[in-house]
Amino acid sequence: MTKQDNSTKHTNLIVPATRRQFGKTLAGAAIGASGMAGPWVISARGEQPINLGGLFHLTGPGSIWGPMMRQCMELAISEINDNGGVLGRQLAMIAEDDGTSTDLAVQKGNKLVQRDEVKALFGVVYSSVRAAVAANIAERYRVPYFYPTYWESGTSCGRYFISMGAIPNQQLDFFLPFLIEKFGPKLYCVGQDYNWPRESIGYIEKALAKHGGELVGTEYVPFDQNDWSSIILRIKRAKPDVFFPFIGGNGLVTCLKQFYDFGFDDIGVAATLMDEMYVPAFEPELRKGMHCSVSYLMEQENEVNKRFVSAFKEKFGADAILNNMGEGLYDSVHMWKLAVEKAGSFDIEKTVDALDGLSFNAPQGEISIDGKTNHAALHQLIAEVRADGGFNILKDFGKVAAVTDCAPN
Repeated sequence: MTKQDNSTKHTNLIVPATRRQFGKTLAGAAIGASGMAGPWVISARGEQPINLGGLFHLTGPGSIWGPMMRQCMELAISEINDNGGVLGRQLAMIAEDDGTSTDLAVQKGNKLVQRDEVKALFGVVYSSVRAAVAANIAERYRVPYFYPTYWESGTSCGRYFISMGAIPNQQLDFFLPFLIEKFGPKLYCVGQDYNWPRESIGYIEKALAKHGGELVGTEYVPFDQNDWSSIILRIKRAKPDVFFPFIGGNGLVTCLKQFYDFGFDDIGVAATLMDEMYVPAFEPELRKGMHCSVSYLMEQENEVNKRFVSAFKEKFGADAILNNMGEGLYDSVHMWKLAVEKAGSFDIEKTVDALDGLSFNAPQGEISIDGKTNHAALHQLIAEVRADGGFNILKDFGKVAAVTDCAPN
Protein backbone atom coordinates (compact mmCIF):
# COMPACT_ATOMS: atom_id res chain seq x y z
CA MET A 1 0.00 0.00 0.00
CA THR A 2 1.26 3.48 -0.80
CA LYS A 3 1.37 6.34 1.67
CA GLN A 4 -1.77 8.30 2.28
CA ASP A 5 -1.91 12.02 1.63
CA ASN A 6 -0.45 14.11 4.46
CA SER A 7 -3.64 15.51 5.95
CA THR A 8 -4.65 15.48 9.57
CA LYS A 9 -7.55 13.05 9.11
CA HIS A 10 -7.78 9.83 7.15
CA THR A 11 -10.60 7.45 6.44
CA ASN A 12 -8.45 4.44 7.34
CA LEU A 13 -7.68 5.54 10.88
CA ILE A 14 -8.67 2.97 13.48
CA VAL A 15 -11.84 3.68 15.40
CA PRO A 16 -10.90 4.92 18.90
CA ALA A 17 -10.95 2.25 21.55
CA THR A 18 -13.50 2.52 24.32
CA ARG A 19 -13.95 0.74 27.66
CA ARG A 20 -16.78 -1.35 26.24
CA GLN A 21 -14.81 -2.31 23.15
CA PHE A 22 -11.77 -3.34 25.13
CA GLY A 23 -13.86 -5.39 27.49
CA LYS A 24 -15.24 -7.27 24.50
CA THR A 25 -11.77 -7.66 23.00
CA LEU A 26 -10.33 -9.19 26.15
CA ALA A 27 -13.28 -11.50 26.36
CA GLY A 28 -12.25 -12.98 23.03
CA ALA A 29 -13.07 -10.59 20.22
CA ALA A 30 -10.25 -9.50 17.93
CA ILE A 31 -9.39 -5.91 17.23
CA GLY A 32 -8.18 -5.12 13.76
CA ALA A 33 -8.36 -8.59 12.21
CA SER A 34 -8.77 -6.98 8.80
CA GLY A 35 -8.17 -3.71 7.03
CA MET A 36 -4.94 -2.94 8.90
CA ALA A 37 -2.19 -3.65 6.42
CA GLY A 38 -0.76 -0.13 6.88
CA PRO A 39 1.07 2.08 6.77
CA TRP A 40 -0.87 5.02 8.18
CA VAL A 41 0.64 8.49 7.82
CA ILE A 42 -0.40 11.20 10.25
CA SER A 43 1.09 14.64 9.65
CA ALA A 44 0.26 18.29 9.65
CA ARG A 45 0.16 20.25 6.43
CA GLY A 46 3.52 21.51 5.23
CA GLU A 47 6.46 20.65 3.01
CA GLN A 48 8.92 17.89 3.90
CA PRO A 49 7.82 16.92 7.40
CA ILE A 50 10.19 15.04 9.69
CA ASN A 51 9.17 11.38 9.75
CA LEU A 52 8.76 9.44 13.00
CA GLY A 53 8.08 5.71 12.90
CA GLY A 54 5.54 3.83 14.99
CA LEU A 55 5.46 0.04 15.32
CA PHE A 56 2.18 -1.14 16.82
CA HIS A 57 0.52 -4.48 17.58
CA LEU A 58 -2.56 -3.71 15.51
CA THR A 59 -3.16 -7.41 14.80
CA GLY A 60 -2.14 -10.56 16.63
CA PRO A 61 -2.24 -11.18 20.39
CA GLY A 62 -1.01 -7.68 21.19
CA SER A 63 -3.87 -5.98 19.36
CA ILE A 64 -5.57 -5.13 22.65
CA TRP A 65 -2.89 -2.42 23.06
CA GLY A 66 -1.79 -1.41 19.56
CA PRO A 67 -4.64 0.93 18.52
CA MET A 68 -4.55 2.83 21.82
CA MET A 69 -0.77 3.28 21.62
CA ARG A 70 -1.04 4.55 18.06
CA GLN A 71 -3.64 7.06 19.22
CA CYS A 72 -1.29 8.35 21.94
CA MET A 73 1.51 8.86 19.43
CA GLU A 74 -0.89 10.63 17.09
CA LEU A 75 -2.00 12.93 19.91
CA ALA A 76 1.58 13.85 20.82
CA ILE A 77 2.48 14.65 17.21
CA SER A 78 -0.71 16.66 16.70
CA GLU A 79 0.04 18.73 19.79
CA ILE A 80 3.62 19.37 18.70
CA ASN A 81 2.56 20.34 15.17
CA ASP A 82 -0.16 22.64 16.49
CA ASN A 83 2.50 24.44 18.53
CA GLY A 84 4.89 25.06 15.66
CA GLY A 85 6.55 21.68 15.25
CA VAL A 86 10.21 21.01 16.07
CA LEU A 87 12.89 23.48 15.01
CA GLY A 88 10.33 24.96 12.65
CA ARG A 89 9.53 21.63 10.98
CA GLN A 90 6.28 19.70 11.12
CA LEU A 91 6.23 16.02 12.08
CA ALA A 92 4.67 13.04 10.31
CA MET A 93 3.83 9.75 11.99
CA ILE A 94 4.29 6.71 9.79
CA ALA A 95 2.58 3.84 11.62
CA GLU A 96 3.06 0.18 10.77
CA ASP A 97 1.32 -2.95 12.01
CA ASP A 98 3.96 -5.39 13.27
CA GLY A 99 1.38 -8.16 13.72
CA THR A 100 2.85 -8.86 17.19
CA SER A 101 5.51 -10.74 15.21
CA THR A 102 9.29 -10.47 15.53
CA ASP A 103 9.86 -11.16 11.83
CA LEU A 104 7.22 -8.71 10.65
CA ALA A 105 8.41 -6.05 13.10
CA VAL A 106 11.94 -6.28 11.71
CA GLN A 107 10.59 -6.14 8.16
CA LYS A 108 8.47 -3.08 8.90
CA GLY A 109 11.28 -1.51 10.92
CA ASN A 110 13.63 -1.88 7.96
CA LYS A 111 11.05 -0.18 5.77
CA LEU A 112 10.59 2.71 8.20
CA VAL A 113 14.32 3.37 8.47
CA GLN A 114 15.50 2.71 4.94
CA ARG A 115 12.57 3.92 2.83
CA ASP A 116 10.80 6.41 5.08
CA GLU A 117 14.00 7.70 6.69
CA VAL A 118 12.44 8.11 10.13
CA LYS A 119 14.45 9.99 12.74
CA ALA A 120 13.22 7.78 15.60
CA LEU A 121 11.14 4.68 16.29
CA PHE A 122 8.44 4.23 18.94
CA GLY A 123 6.18 1.44 20.13
CA VAL A 124 5.78 -2.32 20.75
CA VAL A 125 4.61 -4.22 23.84
CA TYR A 126 5.84 -7.82 23.65
CA SER A 127 9.41 -8.33 24.85
CA SER A 128 10.31 -10.68 22.00
CA VAL A 129 9.27 -8.06 19.42
CA ARG A 130 11.05 -5.28 21.33
CA ALA A 131 14.29 -7.29 21.49
CA ALA A 132 14.17 -7.94 17.75
CA VAL A 133 13.59 -4.27 16.92
CA ALA A 134 16.26 -3.04 19.35
CA ALA A 135 18.95 -5.41 18.04
CA ASN A 136 18.11 -5.60 14.34
CA ILE A 137 16.86 -2.10 13.64
CA ALA A 138 17.86 0.45 16.29
CA GLU A 139 21.43 -0.73 16.86
CA ARG A 140 22.03 -1.87 13.29
CA TYR A 141 20.92 1.38 11.68
CA ARG A 142 21.77 3.66 14.61
CA VAL A 143 18.28 5.04 15.02
CA PRO A 144 16.87 5.85 18.49
CA TYR A 145 14.12 3.49 19.57
CA PHE A 146 11.86 4.55 22.45
CA TYR A 147 10.23 1.58 24.18
CA PRO A 148 7.24 2.72 26.31
CA THR A 149 6.29 -0.60 27.94
CA TYR A 150 7.16 -1.97 31.38
CA TRP A 151 9.60 -4.82 30.96
CA GLU A 152 12.14 -7.16 32.57
CA SER A 153 15.27 -5.02 31.88
CA GLY A 154 18.67 -6.33 30.90
CA THR A 155 17.63 -8.16 27.73
CA SER A 156 18.00 -5.04 25.56
CA CYS A 157 20.74 -2.49 26.05
CA GLY A 158 22.40 -0.14 23.60
CA ARG A 159 23.14 3.43 22.71
CA TYR A 160 20.03 3.70 20.56
CA PHE A 161 17.61 1.85 22.86
CA ILE A 162 15.75 4.14 25.27
CA SER A 163 13.71 2.51 28.04
CA MET A 164 10.61 4.59 28.77
CA GLY A 165 8.74 1.84 30.64
CA ALA A 166 9.13 0.70 34.23
CA ILE A 167 11.58 -2.08 35.08
CA PRO A 168 11.42 -4.48 38.07
CA ASN A 169 12.96 -2.26 40.73
CA GLN A 170 10.52 0.53 39.87
CA GLN A 171 7.45 -1.71 39.84
CA LEU A 172 8.28 -4.16 42.62
CA ASP A 173 10.54 -2.65 45.29
CA PHE A 174 7.62 -0.79 46.88
CA PHE A 175 4.88 -3.17 45.84
CA LEU A 176 6.21 -6.34 47.47
CA PRO A 177 6.47 -4.98 51.05
CA PHE A 178 3.03 -3.43 50.60
CA LEU A 179 1.55 -6.80 49.62
CA ILE A 180 3.26 -8.59 52.49
CA GLU A 181 1.92 -6.08 54.99
CA LYS A 182 -1.61 -6.12 53.59
CA PHE A 183 -2.10 -9.81 52.72
CA GLY A 184 0.77 -11.85 54.13
CA PRO A 185 4.25 -13.11 53.17
CA LYS A 186 3.44 -15.99 50.78
CA LEU A 187 3.22 -15.35 47.01
CA TYR A 188 2.44 -17.68 44.12
CA CYS A 189 3.48 -16.55 40.63
CA VAL A 190 2.36 -17.86 37.25
CA GLY A 191 3.77 -16.47 34.02
CA GLN A 192 3.84 -17.11 30.33
CA ASP A 193 7.07 -18.72 29.21
CA TYR A 194 9.17 -15.84 27.91
CA ASN A 195 11.60 -13.17 29.12
CA TRP A 196 9.34 -10.73 30.95
CA PRO A 197 7.65 -13.22 33.31
CA ARG A 198 10.80 -15.26 33.95
CA GLU A 199 13.02 -12.28 34.73
CA SER A 200 10.34 -10.51 36.78
CA ILE A 201 9.50 -13.58 38.85
CA GLY A 202 13.21 -14.18 39.41
CA TYR A 203 13.46 -10.64 40.73
CA ILE A 204 10.49 -11.23 43.03
CA GLU A 205 12.04 -14.38 44.49
CA LYS A 206 15.23 -12.54 45.42
CA ALA A 207 13.43 -9.45 46.70
CA LEU A 208 10.96 -11.36 48.88
CA ALA A 209 13.76 -12.72 51.04
CA LYS A 210 14.74 -9.16 51.98
CA HIS A 211 11.23 -8.49 53.31
CA GLY A 212 10.52 -11.77 55.05
CA GLY A 213 8.41 -13.07 52.20
CA GLU A 214 8.36 -16.41 50.43
CA LEU A 215 7.62 -17.56 46.91
CA VAL A 216 5.60 -20.73 47.54
CA GLY A 217 5.04 -21.59 43.88
CA THR A 218 6.15 -20.70 40.36
CA GLU A 219 4.82 -21.94 37.04
CA TYR A 220 5.35 -21.04 33.39
CA VAL A 221 2.75 -21.73 30.73
CA PRO A 222 2.46 -21.43 26.93
CA PHE A 223 0.78 -18.40 25.37
CA ASP A 224 -2.25 -20.43 24.34
CA GLN A 225 -3.01 -21.80 27.81
CA ASN A 226 -6.80 -21.98 28.21
CA ASP A 227 -7.50 -24.49 30.96
CA TRP A 228 -6.13 -23.21 34.25
CA SER A 229 -7.85 -25.74 36.53
CA SER A 230 -4.80 -27.88 37.33
CA ILE A 231 -2.69 -24.81 38.05
CA ILE A 232 -5.40 -23.32 40.24
CA LEU A 233 -5.61 -26.54 42.23
CA ARG A 234 -1.85 -26.39 42.85
CA ILE A 235 -2.25 -22.78 43.97
CA LYS A 236 -4.96 -23.91 46.38
CA ARG A 237 -2.69 -26.59 47.87
CA ALA A 238 0.17 -24.08 48.30
CA LYS A 239 -2.09 -21.73 50.32
CA PRO A 240 -0.50 -18.40 49.26
CA ASP A 241 -1.55 -15.04 50.60
CA VAL A 242 -1.21 -13.42 47.17
CA PHE A 243 -1.62 -14.70 43.62
CA PHE A 244 0.67 -12.67 41.32
CA PRO A 245 0.21 -13.47 37.60
CA PHE A 246 2.48 -12.39 34.74
CA ILE A 247 0.09 -13.31 31.96
CA GLY A 248 -0.63 -11.04 29.01
CA GLY A 249 -3.57 -10.73 26.67
CA ASN A 250 -6.77 -12.70 27.01
CA GLY A 251 -4.94 -15.33 29.07
CA LEU A 252 -5.01 -13.09 32.14
CA VAL A 253 -8.77 -12.72 31.93
CA THR A 254 -9.52 -16.43 31.51
CA CYS A 255 -7.04 -17.33 34.25
CA LEU A 256 -8.48 -14.93 36.82
CA LYS A 257 -12.09 -15.77 36.00
CA GLN A 258 -11.38 -19.46 36.52
CA PHE A 259 -9.41 -18.57 39.66
CA TYR A 260 -12.42 -16.81 41.15
CA ASP A 261 -14.74 -19.63 40.04
CA PHE A 262 -12.86 -21.81 42.52
CA GLY A 263 -13.91 -19.46 45.29
CA PHE A 264 -10.50 -18.00 46.22
CA ASP A 265 -11.88 -14.78 47.62
CA ASP A 266 -9.50 -14.99 50.57
CA ILE A 267 -6.36 -14.76 48.40
CA GLY A 268 -5.19 -11.34 47.26
CA VAL A 269 -4.67 -10.75 43.53
CA ALA A 270 -1.90 -8.38 42.48
CA ALA A 271 -0.30 -7.58 39.13
CA THR A 272 1.87 -5.01 37.41
CA LEU A 273 -0.35 -5.22 34.34
CA MET A 274 -3.75 -4.65 35.91
CA ASP A 275 -4.77 -1.31 34.42
CA GLU A 276 -7.47 0.52 32.48
CA MET A 277 -7.20 -1.92 29.56
CA TYR A 278 -7.94 -5.07 31.57
CA VAL A 279 -10.40 -3.96 34.22
CA PRO A 280 -13.43 -3.63 31.87
CA ALA A 281 -13.21 -7.37 31.09
CA PHE A 282 -14.06 -8.34 34.68
CA GLU A 283 -17.41 -8.24 36.44
CA PRO A 284 -17.60 -5.67 39.26
CA GLU A 285 -17.53 -8.31 42.00
CA LEU A 286 -14.37 -9.84 40.55
CA ARG A 287 -12.31 -6.74 39.88
CA LYS A 288 -13.05 -5.09 43.20
CA GLY A 289 -10.01 -5.35 45.47
CA MET A 290 -7.40 -6.25 42.83
CA HIS A 291 -4.14 -4.37 43.36
CA CYS A 292 -1.64 -3.01 40.85
CA SER A 293 1.71 -1.26 40.66
CA VAL A 294 1.96 1.10 37.67
CA SER A 295 3.62 4.32 36.56
CA TYR A 296 0.44 5.99 35.40
CA LEU A 297 -3.34 5.93 35.82
CA MET A 298 -5.92 8.08 34.06
CA GLU A 299 -7.33 9.11 37.43
CA GLN A 300 -4.18 10.87 38.65
CA GLU A 301 -5.09 14.28 40.01
CA ASN A 302 -2.72 16.79 38.47
CA GLU A 303 -3.33 19.54 35.92
CA VAL A 304 -1.07 18.08 33.23
CA ASN A 305 -2.88 14.75 33.36
CA LYS A 306 -6.30 16.38 33.37
CA ARG A 307 -5.40 18.24 30.16
CA PHE A 308 -3.90 15.09 28.65
CA VAL A 309 -6.94 12.91 29.35
CA SER A 310 -9.28 15.67 28.19
CA ALA A 311 -7.37 16.05 24.90
CA PHE A 312 -7.30 12.28 24.38
CA LYS A 313 -11.04 11.95 24.87
CA GLU A 314 -11.78 14.99 22.76
CA LYS A 315 -9.78 13.52 19.88
CA PHE A 316 -10.80 9.86 20.16
CA GLY A 317 -14.16 9.85 21.94
CA ALA A 318 -15.59 10.32 25.42
CA ASP A 319 -15.26 6.60 26.22
CA ALA A 320 -11.69 6.25 24.87
CA ILE A 321 -9.22 4.74 27.34
CA LEU A 322 -5.47 4.47 27.63
CA ASN A 323 -2.97 2.98 30.05
CA ASN A 324 0.62 3.50 31.17
CA MET A 325 2.01 2.15 27.88
CA GLY A 326 0.08 4.76 25.90
CA GLU A 327 1.09 7.52 28.27
CA GLY A 328 4.68 6.28 28.02
CA LEU A 329 4.54 6.52 24.24
CA TYR A 330 3.13 10.04 24.43
CA ASP A 331 5.97 10.96 26.80
CA SER A 332 8.53 9.37 24.47
CA VAL A 333 7.58 11.58 21.52
CA HIS A 334 7.83 14.68 23.68
CA MET A 335 11.17 13.54 25.09
CA TRP A 336 12.52 13.08 21.56
CA LYS A 337 11.33 16.61 20.72
CA LEU A 338 13.15 18.03 23.73
CA ALA A 339 16.34 16.20 22.77
CA VAL A 340 16.24 17.58 19.21
CA GLU A 341 15.67 21.10 20.52
CA LYS A 342 18.48 20.73 23.03
CA ALA A 343 20.79 19.48 20.27
CA GLY A 344 19.61 22.22 17.92
CA SER A 345 19.65 19.63 15.17
CA PHE A 346 17.86 16.58 13.79
CA ASP A 347 21.23 14.81 13.62
CA ILE A 348 20.66 11.43 15.30
CA GLU A 349 23.97 11.25 17.17
CA LYS A 350 23.50 14.73 18.60
CA THR A 351 19.91 13.89 19.51
CA VAL A 352 20.91 10.73 21.39
CA ASP A 353 23.65 12.62 23.24
CA ALA A 354 21.14 15.31 24.20
CA LEU A 355 18.85 12.83 25.98
CA ASP A 356 21.13 12.73 29.03
CA GLY A 357 19.51 14.55 31.93
CA LEU A 358 16.42 15.64 30.03
CA SER A 359 13.21 15.95 32.02
CA PHE A 360 9.60 16.24 30.91
CA ASN A 361 6.53 17.25 32.89
CA ALA A 362 4.48 14.21 31.87
CA PRO A 363 0.89 13.32 32.78
CA GLN A 364 2.27 10.92 35.40
CA GLY A 365 4.52 13.67 36.82
CA GLU A 366 8.05 14.79 36.02
CA ILE A 367 10.19 12.09 34.38
CA SER A 368 13.83 12.18 33.32
CA ILE A 369 16.41 10.15 31.40
CA ASP A 370 19.75 8.92 32.73
CA GLY A 371 22.11 9.16 29.80
CA LYS A 372 24.46 6.55 31.28
CA THR A 373 21.80 3.85 31.03
CA ASN A 374 19.22 5.32 28.62
CA HIS A 375 16.54 4.42 31.18
CA ALA A 376 13.82 6.78 32.39
CA ALA A 377 13.14 7.64 36.01
CA LEU A 378 9.38 7.21 36.33
CA HIS A 379 6.65 7.70 38.88
CA GLN A 380 5.32 4.68 40.73
CA LEU A 381 1.81 4.15 42.09
CA ILE A 382 0.07 1.43 44.05
CA ALA A 383 -3.67 1.32 43.46
CA GLU A 384 -6.73 -0.77 44.26
CA VAL A 385 -9.43 -1.49 41.70
CA ARG A 386 -12.96 -0.40 42.58
CA ALA A 387 -16.13 -2.24 41.63
CA ASP A 388 -16.99 0.53 39.16
CA GLY A 389 -13.75 -0.13 37.28
CA GLY A 390 -11.91 2.91 38.59
CA PHE A 391 -8.80 2.99 40.76
CA ASN A 392 -8.15 4.21 44.26
CA ILE A 393 -4.53 5.39 44.34
CA LEU A 394 -3.24 4.20 47.70
CA LYS A 395 0.39 5.28 47.47
CA ASP A 396 2.38 7.58 45.19
CA PHE A 397 6.15 7.15 45.56
CA GLY A 398 7.06 9.96 43.20
CA LYS A 399 9.86 9.63 40.67
CA VAL A 400 11.85 6.42 41.02
CA ALA A 401 15.18 5.89 39.27
CA ALA A 402 15.78 2.76 37.23
CA VAL A 403 18.35 0.37 38.70
CA THR A 404 20.02 -1.49 35.85
CA ASP A 405 23.38 -2.87 34.77
CA CYS A 406 22.85 -1.45 31.28
CA ALA A 407 25.65 1.00 30.43
CA PRO A 408 25.64 1.59 26.67
CA ASN A 409 27.25 5.04 26.62
